[in-house]
Amino acid sequence: MKGWTFSRKVSASIALASLIVAAVLGGFVYITFSQWTQKQEKELLTEKLKQFELQIKEVTFLPSLLRPGFGRGSGAAAVLKPDLSSFAADLDEGQTLQLLDAKGRVLAEEGAASGAGAAAEKDTAVLGDVETWKDAMLPGGAETGNGVADSGGTESDRAGGYEAVSSLTLPAFGTVTLRLADSGDSAAAAASREVGRLLLLGLLLAAGAAALAGWLVARSALKPIRSMIGEVQSIGAANLSRRLPLPAAQDELHQLGATFNALLQKLSVSFEQQRRFVADASHELKTPLAIIEGHTHMIQRWGKQSPEVLEESLGYMMDEAGRMRELIAQLLLLAETEEAVPGGAGEECDVQQILHELLPQTVHVGPGVSLSAGEVGDAGPLPVRMPAGACYQVLRNIVENALKYTPEGGSVRIAHEIDLDQVIVSVTDTGIGISSEQLPHIFDRFYRAEGSRSRAKGGSGLGLAIAKAIMERYGGSIAIESIEGAGTKVVLSFVRGTDQGLGI
Repeated sequence: MKGWTFSRKVSASIALASLIVAAVLGGFVYITFSQWTQKQEKELLTEKLKQFELQIKEVTFLPSLLRPGFGRGSGAAAVLKPDLSSFAADLDEGQTLQLLDAKGRVLAEEGAASGAGAAAEKDTAVLGDVETWKDAMLPGGAETGNGVADSGGTESDRAGGYEAVSSLTLPAFGTVTLRLADSGDSAAAAASREVGRLLLLGLLLAAGAAALAGWLVARSALKPIRSMIGEVQSIGAANLSRRLPLPAAQDELHQLGATFNALLQKLSVSFEQQRRFVADASHELKTPLAIIEGHTHMIQRWGKQSPEVLEESLGYMMDEAGRMRELIAQLLLLAETEEAVPGGAGEECDVQQILHELLPQTVHVGPGVSLSAGEVGDAGPLPVRMPAGACYQVLRNIVENALKYTPEGGSVRIAHEIDLDQVIVSVTDTGIGISSEQLPHIFDRFYRAEGSRSRAKGGSGLGLAIAKAIMERYGGSIAIESIEGAGTKVVLSFVRGTDQGLGI
């Protein structure tokens, strides 16, 4: 079934399940009918044997019983040949009535086996010694007052049929056995076989119907999926805005369609972000390249004659080259933060130590801005689960942003506290703030707010995006609260480390 399609597998499964149910049901019906038929046949056979026994014991039957002839018995039975032909009309097809002596020899018989000496001999051989036969067929062997060993008779199954036997005492013959056997060719047995054939035919018809029903059900059930496949195949990069139509029923197909639509939405957002990222990166790289190209032309035209022009152009070119180098470094860092943290990477660092190294290096960013660092609670080590380089990059981006966009005379305050399994660092400034319209986009790549947050302040618009990516990569988070014209507060939530992680 390796090359089968899903629809064929579904059809075959439904057909097989239906066929198994039909086979089990048919088998149950056949077995139940057969057992009921056999039970009825045995009861009828026993009742018929009782009637024969009563007739044989009547006085009017003595002439047929004591009819002269060459019998198969011993003593008086050797010159008497009982005649059972009067019971022929009462015997059904396939039934045989036999009279046997104490040694199991057939004294007389009528029915299907009469006239077949070989059959009689076979019956005699099968019966064997009379005592053994009586032990098997007539448990107890005790006689009743009327000479019948078992007033209800004894019934037993034979290969291909069943029989009923009874023991009685007759004049001149002594104790004899009356046996009524059915070879299985009776009308009841034929009816049972006919029912079996009909059930087999019905099973074959059910197999065909099950296969057809399986195909129809699979086709109907998979029709919505085929429709979805067609819709999905028509969706490409140029029309990611399209969505799959969802069925009204809240079933598995609805869940499948909703899940795929959610995936399309994520892909659409990802494609749009990639497009904007490429466009913004191209723009950011194009500007310094254009400046460098322009100053190169100036040097070609006037640089040889004017040392001042040469010096000025080289200065601009070096500045733009440095800006390009910084932009490329940030792009590489951003790409690195999008990778999963390697397994087993559990580096930790001390936020206090990082701030102690960082603050002296940021004084020149905002010379007229007051920078202070305080703490809430314990002023000891603050271990966090993050490599020192990554923590330094995050704090540097946040602190430098606060200093850049805070005018002279303003202040920037750094505070930290421990909250259960987190270390929270907040950077609050009294700068120009961010408007409510711009705040939701502040973490977008290459995003810079309008007005005072322009390229003149430097930077590439990647600082906050990098900080957010690093924090999320190591299980932390970043949040910004800002009021335009009043200031901004950035809250960094680090995963708390242990003193053992710092080697303390």
